[in-house]
Amino acid sequence: MAEVKINFSDESYGRIRPLHGVNCGPMTKVFTYDARPQFREAGFPYARLHDVEYPYGSGEFVDIHCIFKNFDADENDPANYNFRLTDKYLEEIFAVGCEPLFRLGESIEHAPVKMHIFPPKDYLKWARICEHIIRHYTEGWAEGYHWKIDYWEIWNEADGESKKMWQGTPEEFYEFYDVAATYLKGKFPHLKIGGCAFCRAVKPFMDNFLKYITTRDHKVPLDFYSWHRYFADIDGAMLTEAKAAREMLNRYGFYDTESVFDEWNYMEDWANQPPSYRIIKNDQGAAFCAGVLCTLQQETDVTMATYFEADVVKEWCGLFDVKDMSIGKTKATVTPLKPFYAFRAFNELYRLGDAVEAVSDTRGIKACAAKGNGKNALLISNCTGEDTEVVIALSGLIDHGLEVLLTDKTYTFTRVAAYELTGDTKITLPMKANAFAYLGSVLE
Repeated sequence: MAEVKINFSDESYGRIRPLHGVNCGPMTKVFTYDARPQFREAGFPYARLHDVEYPYGSGEFVDIHCIFKNFDADENDPANYNFRLTDKYLEEIFAVGCEPLFRLGESIEHAPVKMHIFPPKDYLKWARICEHIIRHYTEGWAEGYHWKIDYWEIWNEADGESKKMWQGTPEEFYEFYDVAATYLKGKFPHLKIGGCAFCRAVKPFMDNFLKYITTRDHKVPLDFYSWHRYFADIDGAMLTEAKAAREMLNRYGFYDTESVFDEWNYMEDWANQPPSYRIIKNDQGAAFCAGVLCTLQQETDVTMATYFEADVVKEWCGLFDVKDMSIGKTKATVTPLKPFYAFRAFNELYRLGDAVEAVSDTRGIKACAAKGNGKNALLISNCTGEDTEVVIALSGLIDHGLEVLLTDKTYTFTRVAAYELTGDTKITLPMKANAFAYLGSVLE
């Protein structure tokens, strides 16, 4: 038996942060798969633009070489930019109330012959190309837009040992980031310029990166530090790295730099991946996602996070499955899988706004809670691997009417109970292994 204590009358424990973002937008496989209703339902706050339409549509979306196809061309001439399909892709993201996190760089290259992941031959020109891309999407340049896109991320996984994202040396990358980030921050001081979407939170590569950018004769901006992790052990892997990232940033004086966790998913064994691809779509994957979201909110300072990923055609997508294929002018539709509802539930807390501390006496029972708008909500996940009863001690309820929506092997975000509560009270909730529950005011 486990116990979780929540006092809704306590002062706010900060804000519920936008941790339930995703990678990729709602219209995928070159606009034939339509997840727009699900994006609206889950309220994904951010969609990170990396590996967009990979492998479908490669050569046309987001990547620098897709938008600016001839590096030797005049970067000041709008005619040399190919914005068309990237425009359409972002239009669909904004249409569902989501904001892009725009990765400036290139998609991963698995093929034995590498094409676009080499150090740019002119770092400053690369930065000027990015300047025009930013102006197109935020200042209307080249018949563009005036969209709110705050986060601009330089490159992706340059530290990768497989060399599928950066074919240069670490030192070349450090200099490249210095030139690009310094230039872009000078042009857009109001935007968040950072990176670099590293494979892990802490490695010698990143330690040397921070050492390099703090020893220049000018200030190198790092508004946010983004990192990735694929893992099965929430506490031993993700939580440990989140804390290590903050310690490393503080050590180099980046106290105000945001920690951004913009690729994550379940992975047990890189040498034997297929079982994990099945788990990310089932009840175990659902409890894992809920547990991650609770832990990020309760025990880290991660500012935002984006799950990898929401593109239904890729093996890493644990949120959706194909329901109906595309026929003629009819778009293919998707159906939510169990993990989708962990994000759906967390969004209810996010909408309320004010975090409330949730204290669990069992390490594998993850919980977070929120209040606001005269309502309460909490999310609890059983990541212990065993069936258990969870005693939920509640006090200071604002809205005493609570419903319980359960997701496990049998149920999928199913209403299993409802309560009218007064004063201090306790609820005993039986939870199977790999289950999560949303308890809150009746959903609209």
